[in-house]
Amino acid sequence: MKTLTGISRTLRHSALAIGLGLGLAAAGTASAYETFMETDERVIFKTEGEYDFYFEMVEEAIAAEGLVINNVGYIANMLDRTAGQESGEGIYLNGQSVDFCSATYSRATMEADPHNMLFCPYIITVYELTDEPGTVYMGYTPVPEVGDKASKESLRDVNALVERIIKEALAF
Repeated sequence: MKTLTGISRTLRHSALAIGLGLGLAAAGTASAYETFMETDERVIFKTEGEYDFYFEMVEEAIAAEGLVINNVGYIANMLDRTAGQESGEGIYLNGQSVDFCSATYSRATMEADPHNMLFCPYIITVYELTDEPGTVYMGYTPVPEVGDKASKESLRDVNALVERIIKEALAF
């Protein structure tokens, strides 16, 4: 039997999933993000809005793929904690990373090449710079598409998954 808290959590996640689905349906017109940087080493998108909202949308987009977040890294908080008094203002107003994995995608990459374990988990960062309040950046490091044909294809699928999650989160 579910508790009231459990029911509330289930309803909240259901409502967010529905909202995410509606956002995706209208993604062609509703999204107001841009590709800020795209290189072999990093892909970064930016949008205007509330940091907490977009971070939650990343969490929901990961869940909508049927995946579970392994860890949240509080990168901006760590930098603030370890900054010397002489360093002045912080770099970030907010900044976190989420890491997650997919048994399906990871199995495909590791069956193609067991050494592809190096590319798991997948990480998305979400941050807001001190000098740019209200601008939210979201990005990832693409895994290199290495190895034989099967390995390259499976790693390309991982990059597509991570980018799809980010674009789903930015669709609002």
